[in-house]
Amino acid sequence: MGISMGMIEKMQALGLFGNGNISVLDIGSSNLYSAPNESIRKFWNIYDVQPSVETDALSDRLALGSSYDSVTGGANGAFVGELLEKAGFTYHAIDIADGYGTTILDLNHEPAPQKFIGAFDLVINFGTTEHLLNQYNAFKVIHDATKVGGYIVHSLPCVGYSNHGYLTYTPRCMFDLAGYNEYEVVGFWFEGPAGSNDLFAPVRDYLSYFPNLTKTLADRETTESGQKIGQLHLPDIALMIVYRKVKGKPFLGALERSTSVGVVPSAVTSAYETAISKMWSSNLNPKLKHHRSGKRFPWLPIWLEQIFRQRK
Repeated sequence: MGISMGMIEKMQALGLFGNGNISVLDIGSSNLYSAPNESIRKFWNIYDVQPSVETDALSDRLALGSSYDSVTGGANGAFVGELLEKAGFTYHAIDIADGYGTTILDLNHEPAPQKFIGAFDLVINFGTTEHLLNQYNAFKVIHDATKVGGYIVHSLPCVGYSNHGYLTYTPRCMFDLAGYNEYEVVGFWFEGPAGSNDLFAPVRDYLSYFPNLTKTLADRETTESGQKIGQLHLPDIALMIVYRKVKGKPFLGALERSTSVGVVPSAVTSAYETAISKMWSSNLNPKLKHHRSGKRFPWLPIWLEQIFRQRK
């Protein structure tokens, strides 16, 4: 997990750091990458950090420790938390392993610590949740830790990354997560392309544990589809999304039902609605209830109804 100085500057330009003196929760203690001395000092200057022998020494160390090579990776000798704390921010991280400013927490099973509930102006997830099976709990912890009015930033694998973590994410997933939880989408973009993926690399990695994978590798050489897939070399493309949490409502997750053939019963859908949205849903304008987007975007009719009621 790492965040480049360029991305720090982009978050600053988006206003996510406010005037400084904010609280930040890092989902996984992130290394700082590609941070030249000049950029570090310029960032600190924004928050009135005065030059000193101690500041210059820290800047030198972070610049050296943040070196990054696209082939060999990062030096991993600098942490984002060090940069932000020097700027006057409060920094915490949660992870399953010791790291800078880290509270040990298993995001597959454990809730946000009580002291973290609603405590953070900014929660950043730069490449952690794709390593988890329990996505609901991970995103709930992030939601719960964010203040109303606070920001959430996700930088996650979208295309490629075939031998990295457990999951990749679709834009639909991230937009529905925003829709159900009534987040404002402040920004969305893609990062990349970079790298090249051999889709059969993980097959070879696990061959000694699962001998039947021999056939998979043989098909790669002998079948037309195997040869085509083997030659794809998909690049890595990440998605970036910035949310603002605008309401202090419980986390609802998201329910993807665009391919459901039948009607999804209310016994299922009710778990994704707050008490007030249930009331709106039960009294929903029939034209909105059967809006053609309702199946693809199941939160949309309720959202539209709220807007129409506010305009009356």
